[in-house]
Amino acid sequence: MSDIDNLVRAIDPAPRAADQGPGARELRELITATPARRHRTVRRRLPWRAGALGLAAAAVAAAVFVGQGVGTPSPAPTATTGVTALSGGSILLAAAARAEAAPEGAYWHLKELDVGSAGPYGKNGDGYYLETSSLLQTWAAKDGRTWHGVRRLATRPLNPEAWRRDGSPAEWPIGPDGGVYSTSPGESGFFQNKGKQRLHWSAMPMTVQEIAALPADPEALKRRALEAIRRDHGPGPVEDALPRTLASLLYELPASPQVRGAAYRALATLPTVRVEGPATDPRGRPGVAVTFLLQGDGTPRSRLIIDPGTSKVLTAEISGTPDGGDRVDVVLESGWTDTEPAPPTE
Repeated sequence: MSDIDNLVRAIDPAPRAADQGPGARELRELITATPARRHRTVRRRLPWRAGALGLAAAAVAAAVFVGQGVGTPSPAPTATTGVTALSGGSILLAAAARAEAAPEGAYWHLKELDVGSAGPYGKNGDGYYLETSSLLQTWAAKDGRTWHGVRRLATRPLNPEAWRRDGSPAEWPIGPDGGVYSTSPGESGFFQNKGKQRLHWSAMPMTVQEIAALPADPEALKRRALEAIRRDHGPGPVEDALPRTLASLLYELPASPQVRGAAYRALATLPTVRVEGPATDPRGRPGVAVTFLLQGDGTPRSRLIIDPGTSKVLTAEISGTPDGGDRVDVVLESGWTDTEPAPPTE
């Protein structure tokens, strides 16, 4: 029995252009309607870098593979547990099989949580910070139509005692330009993009149909990804950006199940990609951490937390960015659906 079969049985024994393109102005208005943060410890980018927007917990616990590279051979099943300690490559290949088996609906849907902080607030040096968050959603139909939405969620103080000493305010000013953070959620903003949007894979503009036509062969997909990266980097080595570009097909872009599977298989062949082991995302969801370097000197580093049981990306993180910050994309939903586009809710 293969590593993939063992893992599946453990899970289920029963078988750059954010300011260009149509819709950019509308999206900016939605985003800027959410007041700018005075201070942020976590930053994210707009999904897709597009014109208008840019196997379960039991298996995770059973598959102990901390620090293994993707090419490490898998040990044999142990007599005491009957569970295979899987290599990193096997984990990615198992996720590929799950991705390829996923259904394909009428719309691609991406729902992300943007989390940040603001502050300090308070009186007489008794300061505290706020946790701010927003929901961002995108739908893409196979004919190229797209929809975008944003909703500001309730703000909460990170130090409740200092907040109570401040009089337990329900709103906080954002600055000289007006606007407030509030303990109550805001209204949802939602619009359908005018015309057929061109999305961006790295710096390569593509239609929804062109993304659907990407090759489902891992080697061919890597070659196409390098073409996209060169739009950003020009001539010279671009392989360091390959893992991140392939990873965008796992959750950001409306790729077919076959292309998502090929992206996982391609990542499994790259020497800089490492499966680190069990991890928990900011929402407390269990998964497996997959890391890769973005530059040859080792920084910044990108990390995905995936659920191999569903092949879903739970969180995408980048640490050690040039501005000294970290970026976190908390992915609440990503995949094909037959649910009609609608304003974001929590």
